[in-house]
Amino acid sequence: MARRSRSSQKSKSNTAVYIIVAAAVLGALVVGKIILDKRAQHFSNLSELSITDFQNNANSLSGNEYRVSGKIVEKLKWTSDRGQLISLATEQGDGEEGVLGIMVPAGIDQVNLEKGHSYTFKVEINREGLPVALDVKAK
Repeated sequence: MARRSRSSQKSKSNTAVYIIVAAAVLGALVVGKIILDKRAQHFSNLSELSITDFQNNANSLSGNEYRVSGKIVEKLKWTSDRGQLISLATEQGDGEEGVLGIMVPAGIDQVNLEKGHSYTFKVEINREGLPVALDVKAK
């Protein structure tokens, strides 16, 4: 009785397993990249606050929401019921640099704001022309 070689069947099934594993790894890498890209740019649906426009006429921006990124230079004032006022040094992609005062209300307690650390803020310009934080993410 003659024996049949099973090596061709095993190699076909091993090839299929390798293809499935490679597709799963590739899919995991693509999903990971998408997640990391979203984390890298917080509040990407908002436009960045122009430092020049803000310094020229902040009152004209009142009621609008913006994204501001930068490093905390000083924590100027803190009260348990009103929140804190911070000084944020910003550097934007088009070369604009400046320091903004941002009011962080007491309700925004997700992130411990530290002097010298970088954060991205979702801010709304109030009637007086002061940016008020609506949300904050650590960079």
